[in-house]
Amino acid sequence: MKRLIGCALLTLGSMQLMAQEQKSELRLADEAYARQEYALAGNLYGRVIKGKPSRAPMALLMKLAHCRRETGYFGEAANWYAAAVQRPDCPAAAYFAYGEVLRNLEAYDSAKVQYARFNTVQADSLALKAAALRGCDSAVAWRQQKVTLNNLGVLKELNTPYSEWISGAVKKGLLLVSNGYRKMMLNDGAEANPVTDKRTFQPYYKAYVYQQYAQGNSTMYLEEMLPKVLDKYRYHIGPSCFNRAEDTLYVTVNEQQRPELQQRKGPIQGRRRLMLYYAVKKDNVWSPLAILPGLNIDGFSTSHPVISGDGGVLYFVSDRPGGFGQADIWYSEKQADSTWGKPVNCGARLNTVAAETFPTINEEGALYFSSQGHPGMGGYDIFRATGSRDNWGAPVNLKAPFNTGADDMGLILKPNGYEGYFSSNRPGGQGSDDIYHFTDAAYFTGGRPGDGGTTGGQPGTGITQPDLAGGKPGQPGTTGTTGTTGTTGTTGTTGTTGQKRTPTTEELELIRELEKLRFLYDFNSATLLPESKKVLDYVTGVLKQHPDWKLMVLSYADSRGSEGYNINLSALRCFAVIDYLGGKGIDVKRLYYMNLGEQFLVNACKDGTPCTEEQQRQNRRSELKVIY
Repeated sequence: MKRLIGCALLTLGSMQLMAQEQKSELRLADEAYARQEYALAGNLYGRVIKGKPSRAPMALLMKLAHCRRETGYFGEAANWYAAAVQRPDCPAAAYFAYGEVLRNLEAYDSAKVQYARFNTVQADSLALKAAALRGCDSAVAWRQQKVTLNNLGVLKELNTPYSEWISGAVKKGLLLVSNGYRKMMLNDGAEANPVTDKRTFQPYYKAYVYQQYAQGNSTMYLEEMLPKVLDKYRYHIGPSCFNRAEDTLYVTVNEQQRPELQQRKGPIQGRRRLMLYYAVKKDNVWSPLAILPGLNIDGFSTSHPVISGDGGVLYFVSDRPGGFGQADIWYSEKQADSTWGKPVNCGARLNTVAAETFPTINEEGALYFSSQGHPGMGGYDIFRATGSRDNWGAPVNLKAPFNTGADDMGLILKPNGYEGYFSSNRPGGQGSDDIYHFTDAAYFTGGRPGDGGTTGGQPGTGITQPDLAGGKPGQPGTTGTTGTTGTTGTTGTTGTTGQKRTPTTEELELIRELEKLRFLYDFNSATLLPESKKVLDYVTGVLKQHPDWKLMVLSYADSRGSEGYNINLSALRCFAVIDYLGGKGIDVKRLYYMNLGEQFLVNACKDGTPCTEEQQRQNRRSELKVIY
């Protein structure tokens, strides 16, 4: 965002005119600040101060620093706070605010110095100070223990110089919120000059749907979500969610009327609130959008809806009275007449004296959200908590690389449990908030893929595998029970299969036939080849004929590459097989996996041994073990 630049005037008359103009700019700046138009106010304050912080009123200096912080210019904000703390009239709040932006910049030792200088008797402020100091200490340790995610990177095809994040998943794609697509020619045309939000000098947000390219599916498209329903609304639209049947939409929309204004001595006060709306599809036609009854409250924001898998609980974010801090996560239960019940706060385990927001549900019984109040690395950190309604376990910080000193938010896992997205304004992106994508089986570990990936109390908690007597098919005597996934624990599930029955002679022959199958892969790939899919179609038929059988997928890599990388790559190959069988109608609760990396090579192609590409290819494989 460019600063506004004034012309230099040299004559005495011009200097008098500049003084009058400066008063006008100061009033405009204060009015913009009161409306929370921080980008506009920051530029105006910058013109008033003109780079001379030692002579500027402290109130102006603090407002300018706050504007830069709110618009994500942490380095500039730090410079203005640094100027403030050097002055004798520095308020106590400046030390805490300076510590916050230093934490945003991951200067944790310097941040601790400023937090220590912050003295207060206010209980909430003391709680924030304590959490911030713990967060600094934790962040240093977490950065040293940083987990390397497989294929983590900016999703270039979806990011713009503005802001984007993914807010949820639907059957055929992903739900996005963006202010960078409005000039693009999509299903509702393009806007040559979209209206700009003066808080950020960026366009207002809209909701979109994105269908990602998949193997065997050549379509990849981005389109505005339900333009006939949403296009009549100005200002911000999104985030949103659908129920499981995808015939009811819940969406965040800015208030459409002008915000309430109060003329007092001084600037105009005003703020545009967020509200929850809904629409219903009947006979393939969507109803007009309407305010969701019972959940909104006058004068306060209600936003960020997310619905539980069974459709019985709607979680949302609100700054309404009765909460613990600036914004809390609340819930409402669906009533017998399909209305939503009285909102209830999710409780002090989730909510703090600061802000909690961006809730998502990726597996039933687990809530992901971002918080500024729990100890973290800086800005908004992503947390995971297990429970429901107002009964939650202690939130777990997802640590690096999901979290940084910047704002990290909106973690979404695909149904396969290992591929996901989150957004961040960390350095190295393409715009303000960027979408990051990862495919990694090591971090969200434990449980079958169909059970949502994470089943332990926190990410990285391993659980045991089913006992495979004889382990790897064809090699009696190996146990094969400890398939690891890199640095974060073991994968798989506890495999109690109930009372075993003795298979018939014909079934034993069929089992031996299945366990001789081998699916090969191209180098550094987890994509199923056409011939593998044909074989898996046969496996699908067998499993449908024997619904009491379960299947263990064992996957391997060749010896090239690091051991950790090969472990993760073999996990992705397990998931490729499981995804395909699940898509063919096999209940994924019947499917288990072991990612064995470069263990059990079928030939002598160890590290440093000269081998042909065909010999290496024989080690890049998946095999099957029937559990009955």
